Amino acid sequence: MNDQLNRRQFALRAAQTAAVAPAAPRALASGATEAASASNWGDLTGRFVYDGSPPPRKKLTVDKDVECCGKFDIRDESLMVDADGGLANVYVYLRGRKVDVCPELAASVEKNVVLDNRDCIFMPHCMKIWTTEQELKIVNSDPVAQNVAFSPLGDKPANIVLPAPPDKAATATWRFSRAQRRPLPVVCNYHPWEIAYILPLDHPYCDVSRKDGAFRIAKLPPGRHEFQVWHERPGYLETPDWKGGRFTMTIRPGTNDLGTIRLAPSLFPNEP
Repeated sequence: MNDQLNRRQFALRAAQTAAVAPAAPRALASGATEAASASNWGDLTGRFVYDGSPPPRKKLTVDKDVECCGKFDIRDESLMVDADGGLANVYVYLRGRKVDVCPELAASVEKNVVLDNRDCIFMPHCMKIWTTEQELKIVNSDPVAQNVAFSPLGDKPANIVLPAPPDKAATATWRFSRAQRRPLPVVCNYHPWEIAYILPLDHPYCDVSRKDGAFRIAKLPPGRHEFQVWHERPGYLETPDWKGGRFTMTIRPGTNDLGTIRLAPSLFPNEP
């Protein structure tokens, strides 16, 4: 009788233990695990400011498809500064590979990154893409044929012709198979003034500063990380504190704010 009671008590304790024991982490497509979702994640924020008078944007020569493209006031986008000095189109991204990715971030990522040929320029001018989770969708919204070309290092080059809509071929898709160390120039061989940049990475930890110069890299794993800063005119944005345009920072749960980062006009050559 006692042996039977002891066996029942042991079975009950085993069942209770199994109910509260953590399950083995389940691998996610991003390389993260469900167990990581219990951790706290940190955001890196800041704002880039051009520390001088905003320079005038040069009007570009439009000498192709003039009947269409000549209607637009097409100007240089290589240095975009707002009235308050906010500097747009600065890339800030995590260096390194095999980084843990927040499961919530992986679950919410948009599957397409859209590059639009509109008003005879590329929109947006600067973009990023997570190579394993996202596909580049290329659209022609103009009534003339367009071309999109780029040459990733160690990856196949692209040279895509997009006829004018409503032709179905006015939309194309592209998938990168390899991350890049720096943003790639995207050009149009039909309209030489058109240029954009795209940065393929094997993780989502990148942002491009907005019109007001602000950026936010969300849900970084806690710990000490190295970041890269890049802008199309100087390339790697090197300052006295950022050798090679790099800085190291310990990310803690919550917001990690770099504050206002003032950049001298001398850092930006007149031509990209």
